[in-house]
Amino acid sequence: MLGYIGFGVVDNGVLIVSAIIGFSFEDIINNALSKIPRYCIKTRVKGLSSALLGAGIGNAVSDFLGGFCVSPSMALGTFLGCLIVLLAFTPFIFKITRKRG
Repeated sequence: MLGYIGFGVVDNGVLIVSAIIGFSFEDIINNALSKIPRYCIKTRVKGLSSALLGAGIGNAVSDFLGGFCVSPSMALGTFLGCLIVLLAFTPFIFKITRKRG
C-alpha cells in the first residue's frame, strides 16, 4: 500500500508543480504568440491557458512515469491518451483574431 501512496504523491506532485510553472509563463507565451504575422493569439482568461497547458503536459509526464511502473505499453498508451485530450481542448483556451493594418 505504501507504494501506491508514493505513486499518488509523485503523480500529483508533478501535476501541481507543472501547473505552477505553466502559470508563471503566461506573459511569455502571450508575447511569443502575439508576434505571429497576421494573427493575434491571446489567452481567453488570464492565467488559465498556461496553467492548463502546464497541468496537461505535467499530467501526461506523471502518468507516463506512473504507467511505466506497470508496463512500457501502459506508459506509452497513457501518455498518448493524455496528449490527445490536451490537443483537443487547447484551441478552446486561445482566442485567434486577425491583426489590423
